[in-house]
Order: sequence, then C-alpha cells, then structure tokens
Amino acid sequence: MKKNELNGLSLRKNLRKALRIMKLTTVLLLVFVFQTFAVVGYAQRTQLTLNMKNTSVEDALYEIEQQSDYVFLYNRDLIDVSRKSNLKVKNAKIETVLTQLFEDTNVGYQIIDRQVVLSVKSVLQQNRTVTGKVTDSSGQSLPGVTVVVKGTTRGTISDFEGNYAIDNVPADGVLVFSFVGMRTQEIVIGNQMRFNVTMAEDAIGIEEVVAVGYGTQKKINLTGAVAHISSEDIENKPVTSVGEALQGVIPNLNVSVSDGSPGTTPKFNIRGGTSFGKKPNSNDLEFKLGEPLVLVDGVEMDLNQLNPEDIESVSVLKDAASAAIYGARAAYGVMLVTTKKGGDGGKTRFNYSNSFQWKSPTAVPDLLDAYTIEYARIKAVELENKTPSSDALLKRDKVRAYMDNPGTEPIYYMNSGGHIVWVGNTDVYGEALQDFSPTQQHNLSVSGGTAKTGYYGSIGYQQQDGIYRINTDKSKRYNVMLNLNSEVNSWLSMDLKTSYSNWSYQEPVKPAGKGGWWIAMSQNPERNINMPIKTPEDSPVGEMYTDNILSFMDYGSSNQTKKETTVLSSSVTINPLKNWNIKGEASYKSYNYNRKQAIPLLTRIEFKWDAPTTVHTDPSSITRYYTHTNQYTLNAFTDYSFTVDKHNAYMLVGFNQEWYEYDYLMGKGEDILTPNIPFISQTLGNEYASDAASEWALRGGFYRIKYDYEGKYLLESNGRYDGTSRFPKDSRFKFFASFSGAWRVSSEPFAEFMKPVVNDLKLRASYGSLGNQNVSNYLYIPSYGSIAEVKHMFGGMRPMGVTPPGLVDPDLTWETATTVDFGADITVFDKLAVNFDWYQRKTRDILVAGDKFPAVVGTGAPTKNSGELTTKGWDMTIQWNDKLSNGLRYNVSLVLSDYQTEITKFGGNPNKLLSGLYEGQMMGEIWGFETEGIFQSQEEIDVAPDQSDISSGIWYPGDVRYKNLDEDDTKIGYGSSTVDDPGDRKIIGNSTPRYRFGINSNLAFKNFDLNIFLQGVAKRDYWISNKLFWGQIASGTGTWEVYNNSWTPDRRDALYPAYKAKGANIQPQTRFLQNAAYMRIKNVTIGYTLPVSVLQKLEISKLRVYASGNNLFSFSKLPDVYDPELLSADYPILRTYAIGFQLTF
Repeated sequence: MKKNELNGLSLRKNLRKALRIMKLTTVLLLVFVFQTFAVVGYAQRTQLTLNMKNTSVEDALYEIEQQSDYVFLYNRDLIDVSRKSNLKVKNAKIETVLTQLFEDTNVGYQIIDRQVVLSVKSVLQQNRTVTGKVTDSSGQSLPGVTVVVKGTTRGTISDFEGNYAIDNVPADGVLVFSFVGMRTQEIVIGNQMRFNVTMAEDAIGIEEVVAVGYGTQKKINLTGAVAHISSEDIENKPVTSVGEALQGVIPNLNVSVSDGSPGTTPKFNIRGGTSFGKKPNSNDLEFKLGEPLVLVDGVEMDLNQLNPEDIESVSVLKDAASAAIYGARAAYGVMLVTTKKGGDGGKTRFNYSNSFQWKSPTAVPDLLDAYTIEYARIKAVELENKTPSSDALLKRDKVRAYMDNPGTEPIYYMNSGGHIVWVGNTDVYGEALQDFSPTQQHNLSVSGGTAKTGYYGSIGYQQQDGIYRINTDKSKRYNVMLNLNSEVNSWLSMDLKTSYSNWSYQEPVKPAGKGGWWIAMSQNPERNINMPIKTPEDSPVGEMYTDNILSFMDYGSSNQTKKETTVLSSSVTINPLKNWNIKGEASYKSYNYNRKQAIPLLTRIEFKWDAPTTVHTDPSSITRYYTHTNQYTLNAFTDYSFTVDKHNAYMLVGFNQEWYEYDYLMGKGEDILTPNIPFISQTLGNEYASDAASEWALRGGFYRIKYDYEGKYLLESNGRYDGTSRFPKDSRFKFFASFSGAWRVSSEPFAEFMKPVVNDLKLRASYGSLGNQNVSNYLYIPSYGSIAEVKHMFGGMRPMGVTPPGLVDPDLTWETATTVDFGADITVFDKLAVNFDWYQRKTRDILVAGDKFPAVVGTGAPTKNSGELTTKGWDMTIQWNDKLSNGLRYNVSLVLSDYQTEITKFGGNPNKLLSGLYEGQMMGEIWGFETEGIFQSQEEIDVAPDQSDISSGIWYPGDVRYKNLDEDDTKIGYGSSTVDDPGDRKIIGNSTPRYRFGINSNLAFKNFDLNIFLQGVAKRDYWISNKLFWGQIASGTGTWEVYNNSWTPDRRDALYPAYKAKGANIQPQTRFLQNAAYMRIKNVTIGYTLPVSVLQKLEISKLRVYASGNNLFSFSKLPDVYDPELLSADYPILRTYAIGFQLTF
C-alpha cells in the first residue's frame, strides 16, 4: 500500500519530472562551464616575461605578440603607442602585464580570446582595471583579502604584499573588501583607478554573514538565536569528523558519541530534552534528545560522512524564530552547513593537507591479579565467619606458585573433583590491545575560476585502525566533491554541486551476553589466553574455565559495514530587477547501507580434550543486510528587498517538496561450507529472508518578512504551512509561525555616552511554534502482527498465525514545540563580545501509548497525542580578541550552557511507578537510599532497622547501613516503588550534564600559532553499576581502586563495603554516588607557517606544519577506570597524538 499522496497529487509523477528537469539543467550547466573554461584556458596558461626600459608602448606590444598568440587592436588616433614606459615582469599573465603597461593612463583593454582591444577608458567604462594595496591598522601588508565587485562573482585575492588587481570593473561599481577578523569595507569606484585600503579589526565578528533559512544575513541584524563558525575555526585542528570539530565550540550544541571506535558517529542535540517515547526494541519509555535537521548546501545529510576540510561555515539555528521556515523536521533546531566554492577571479589554487595520528585508550582498567582475587575470595568467606574450602586454599597457593615461577610451574592442575583448574595470571587488556593504533588522512582540493565562473573540487581519504591487537578493527572513508558556479550574465547564475562519500568499518563480532568487548575483557586472569588447549587424555575440563574472551576475538568472525552517499544538486537564480531574486533548487541523494556478518564455528573444549564441542557460535552463519534510500528535494522561492528613506524591508516566499523512498532486504544462511567464501549461497543449512519498503513525503509553503528602521528597530516573522504523509489525511497540514524582534540600544541618541566603552548593545526576543513529524510512517493505519508458529497443532503441523490489527487514533496529529527566547548581544571596547540567551521550549501532543485497556479487549491501547514536556535553559558565549604591541595576537572564548527537562503531562503511568516515566519527573533523576555508613560490629546490626527487604540474607560487619527515612516504620525497604510511597528512597542525584563548557584559546606570534581547547561539564551525578568497577562485590574481577579501599576489621574507615559478593551492598545510594563533573584538555595544537620570503623562493603560497594532541588529560573525581566523557561504553575514548602539514600552491 502506498501512502505518499498529499491532497490527491502524485508525488512520484511530479518529482520524477523534476528530476528530469534537474538532469537537463545539469547537462546544460556543464556544457556552459566547459565552454567558458575553453575560452579562458589560453589566458590562464600563457605567461609572459619582459624586461624593457624606456621602451615605447608599440615595441612592448610587439614583444608580447612575439611571445604569444595575442593580437592587439587599437586606434592610433586615440591610443598613444609612442609613449615611453618601463616594463619588468616574469611569468606573468596578460592582465598583469597590461595593467602595469597602462598604469596611470586613460587606456583600458578588453581580452576576447586571443584578441586584445585597446580603447580610451571613457569609451570602455565597463572594462577598467582597478588596482591597489591592502594593509592593516599598523601598516602591515595583508595577503589573502577578498576583493569583489558587489553584486557579482567578479573578484580576486590580495597577494603576499597586499597588492590586488581586478578587471572589468564598471565606473558605478562598488568594491567589497573582506578578511577574517576584519570589518568588511565597501568603496564606490567612480573615476578613480587605484585604492589603497586599510582594514580595521572586527574583534567580535558582527559584520559576518551567516547562513539562515533560504538565505543569509549579517550577524549584526539577527533577531533570533543563531550561532555561527567558519572554516578558520575548523581547518587548523586535525579532527577525523565534523562532530569532533564542533564539540564544545557552540553553546548548547551538545555533541555526544556512543563509543570511541574508528569512524564512530557523533550525535547532535540542540538545547536538551525534546520529547519522550519508547526505547529501541522495547516498550519501556525514555526521555529523548531529539536531533536537529542537518542540511549541507540545502540537502539533508549525515554530517559525519562529510569531509571537515570541505566546510566553509556552519550555522546553528536554535530557536523557533530561526528554524520555523524549515517546518516539519526543524522542531529541535537546524544545522546549516555551507561547503567551499571557487570563483574569486584569481588563479587556480591547490591545497593539500595530511595528518598522521597515533591513538590509545584514555583509561584502561587496573585489574586485580589472579592471586589477589583468590586471596579476596577466601577473606570474603572468613568475614562471614565461615571456613574456606580446601580447594579454594589449594588454588590460592597454586596461583601464587605459578606467579612466582611461571616458567617452571604448570598453568593448571587437577582438583579433587577431577576437573582442570587454571592458575595463570593473564593481563587480558594488555594482550588484546595495541599500544598505539595508527590513523592517517589526506585531503587535496583545487579552486579557482574566472571573473564569472568558479570551481572547487576535493578528494579526501582517511584510514583509522582500532585498538584491538587481535582481529584488528578498522575503518576507511573516501570523499569526493565538485562545486561549480557560474554567472551566465547580469541576470542569470547557475550552480552545480555533487559529492560522494564511502565509509567502511570492519570489526570482530561481539560476544553475546557479555556486555561488549570492553567489559568482556575483564574476565578472570587465571584463564589461559591460548585456549582451547589439549589436556591429558580423558581428563574432564570444568565448563566454567573454557570461556576465554581472546579466543572469541581470534576465531575469524567479522562485521563488515559499508555506507555510500551520493548527492547531486543544482540551482538557477534569476535577477529580473535590482534587489529581486528568483531561485529554483533541485537535489537528489542516494544512500546505501550494507552489512555482512560472518560467524564461523568456534570449537572449544567443554569436558574432554578429545571431544571438543562448539559453543556460543553454533551453527555458523552468514547474514547480509542491505538498505537503500532515495531522497528528492525541490525548492522554489523568490525574495525582494527595498528601502524607503530610513525604512528597510525584505520579503521571501517559497515552496518546498521532498519525497523519500526506502528499501530493506535481509538474508541469512547457516552452516558455512568454507570460511574463505563468506556468501549465503555457500551455506548448507537453513536459509532465512526478510524485506520491507516504505515511502513518505513532505510539502510546504514558507515565508519570511523582515523590517527595520535605520538598523535600530528590527522585526521578523517566519512561517510555514506544512504537510506530511505520516499523519491521517484530515490532519496532515498545519500552519506554524514565529515572530522575533530586536532593539539596537547602542544606536539610540541617549546611548552616545556609552560609545567609547559599549560599541554595540542589542536586545532580542522571539516566540514561535514548530511541528514534529518524526514518527513511524504508517502509524495511523491498523497493522497485522504475525506469529511464526502457533502453539497448537493443526493437521499435524504448527502453522503461522496472524494477530488482529491494533487500534489506531483517527485524530493523530503533529507534536508541537513552542519556544520562547530572550537574548542580548553586547560588545565592549571593540574587543569583548557577550551573547546570552534564555529559553523555554514546551513540547505538546507527544505521541505515546494511551491508558491500558482491560485484557478482554484483546489488544493494546492505541498511540495518541497525550504527553507534554518542558525544557528550560540558557546558553552564553564570551569572546575576547586583542593584539599586543609586540605583534602577539590572541583570542579567548568561553561557551557555557545549561538545561533541565521535566514531564508536565503524562497519563500512561497514573500510579507514578518509579520503574517508568511519570508526570513531574525531571530528566536524569537518580533514586536511591541514603547511606548512614558501614556496620562496624554485630551490635550495630542488632539495633539497626530491619534491612531484610533489601536482602533476606544475614547482614555482617562490613555491610552497608541504610538510613530509615520513614520514622513510622522500623523496616528499611522499597515501599510500593511509587513517587508517593518510595520506601526509604529519595532523589539522590541527577545524571543530566549541567553547565557544559568549552574554553578555546588561540595565540599567534610571528609565524607560530598555538591553540588550547578545554572542554567539560561542571555538574553531573553518576551511579556505577557494572562489574568492571565493583569486582567481587558484584561477582566480577574488580580493580585495585575498590579492593584497596574496601572494609576489613583492620580498615574500618574504608569507603567501600567488605570485598565480597553481595549485591545488596551496592544498591543505588548516596555513599557511592559519583561526582561526574570534569574538565578535559581536549586539544592542544602548535603550528609554524613558513615566512613569505621563503615561500616566494619555493613558489608556493603557504606551508604550515603542526603537532597536536587530543584528549590529553582530564581532571575528574571519578575512579580512574572511567573516562568522564563516556561513562559507559563498549569502546573507550582514545587519546591522540598527531603531526602533519598544510600546503597551498
């Protein structure tokens, strides 16, 4: 059944037609671009060398004709070719030669293929050449300044000495000078032909142009909560992913990773909790940290598949006022990524960069040795006034003997039951992990163009090896990008962008039921790492000793994952009148996901050496997963701006349509014929197959209206009428709007007295709503369920069964997120900038299961819009930028943010059971007991409240003493496990990260640069529950940290209880609740750029070498076994050391 029609219109027909138009547009654009390159190719390739003193212009022109195919056309009555001139150039382009030859004259030129037309400039006003020099406030030359003719793509970049020359400049044109960290300047050309410009520093970046929905705005004119970073904030850090580059640099852009494995995919969240719903593969509910809509050049993409080197800028739209124009998928913010492009009118530039990295885990558990484990087990028995068994005492002594003489003592012995007992002392982490795992990445890009056509192309390669020494995990990523832009004429321009990424990852299959590799490696150290091993004939082998995690890594299993993304987009912009633009965009994205899982047989000794059995992996199998997604997008919009006296207005209206196709296929075969041919066709046993397909679509109209008076009072409204195929026909469309305003106080006459100190002060406010349609595709359609085999026999068989369809709510509709935001932007002394926002986001009509029906109904309650949630928070950025008299430039920035999330309405848990979500619950709540201490004697136990509800066993000295919070009850326990009756528990902490911060410092002195980046969380609680930490207390191996600080009769002031297997001692409680706040030296990078004098001799533009360290040190009160950034994971965060260089030529 296809449910992708909106208002009765077939999306398939419309979008396929649009795709054909897009393909035709692409072909026409390519033809035009390559024809343009053919015309300008000779001019780009030809270089001239002349050294002439007091020579006539006529002789100079003759010499040029002799060295090239150029032919000069001119009128002798108008052009004085007898004028004497000095001319000295080497390997120069024709434009450079002619500019010098006719400097300070009224002669202009026009190059048409190989013909050069000379004329008087008054006649040839549209083809003049403007030259000049750019310096900073101290008089130093500024290379790399962008100079463009306003309203065109015609431009250039200043050279090493700050000089520039730009051709084909009209007399009524305006030159725009821009440079990072400097204020943009505009100069009217008039009759002047040379302009020397002094650039003023813009410490706070208020002149920056930032991307917003379907357009751009100057940062100084923003009324919403928008954060922005440029390529300069990214390119000098040797990061492996965009997520890594963005962590900690934008307040309340929360970047998290699930583990530290190669190519792991960071997740993004803006401003905290967004909703609540089912956990993956479970009916239990959890808080949700919704992800923002990520658009790369207008196309939705996985940001982690993008090469960081290709990014020009990133804008983060945080509030509804900024994101409302994107509608259905922007309820929780938008990230707009703009990639690089060419077309500065200058020569072709090549950029190459590389990075060679070496990585190791930030934290490796310091586990107990085999003897200490056996000793602790015996002491645990003695602490409960019991006598250890003779087998336990013998094993302790045998382990000690082996550890003292591993070369002579056997690694096993036979116990009294005739079973083998291993007595080794294996450092599993040391055996399984590499000391350092290598990573390398290489990026090559080329950019350039002519006055009207630009291009940017890049190739990227990255290879990361994982930390496993055995069956090493590794990932590879390839990126290719090509961006073309062309100004066809004064009213028409076209763009074409295409990219391809290929990411692959291979790892051994994780052992089932062991919590992943990292936890599984904490196995008892006495086990032989070379198992399976042959033992004396007919000797039984204890089953518990056959479980060696290293054999799991080494038996040849593999998970191979591959992701491919291809994007093709094109756009056409028409300018019918001044300040009126009409733009059409079309894009296509293809995404392929492939995964192959191979699990061969693992033959292991179970009872006898001559009768090995297969365990954990029987039968062997090959499983293949394949998904394919097509995404089509069409945008059409027009905007117009005008000014009347001091009133400025801007209007935009547009249409957007998107269509998604998804296909899934899975196949599995059992009993592999040979591991060397891992294909389902080469299996001998059972075969399984499954598939699925779906389609969904969006359609919407949007608008933006802006008004300001003298740049002082600013108003803006954004809105969208949106429709989605994911809801019933009668509730698919809904209108969402936002309103925002700003007051630039510093522009008021009464604020003049502040100007020497306060350069800019702006107050902002916004209000808006957005719909959220991130639900399953066919939620409003009743669906059947299936049972593989029913319990009863029919005709001697157990047939497949079908369950009746569930109930659906016919009134299902959008979740709605409404945001209120108040902000302020202030600049002081032209050096200090502060941006602050407070916000409240309310999510209403959250889709959750309704109240439970009686069992007699025969089905569950339908999903309905019945939940509400509120998130409150704030975010702040403080920046200081300065330059000292000795030439030292430095800037320091602090980003700081906080949020809290609360469920304000939820009827699915009327009794407020603590085991689920409930109305009034704060995200991250930790319920637990209050601890009074540790029992020191039997007398204390005898007079203490009864703790039998926690454990019915006997309590001993060294056990935890819990506090009785219910004075009317002499028993400590769980009560009804509800909010109203929690027993003797209370809220003891909260696991939500509070006050996330990042401190970024940049220093530059002469040719050296230094970046130091600190990142962390100022407040967070964490309850440790896994065996890796608790060790024997939780029936695990354990760390020295806990063992050396556990209670004994001789160590009564210990923090931890007696070191014995008793889970009742480690119920969530105040005594062992961890402070998970931390500060990390996230990155330190030092670089050196070769001086200009050296670069000129090498004929290259830039060469920078650097060394870097990532995740270097952490300051935290957590036990050493934990990385504070990743509290529970199957793969640790990695510390990285890197070297590399960046070359431009």
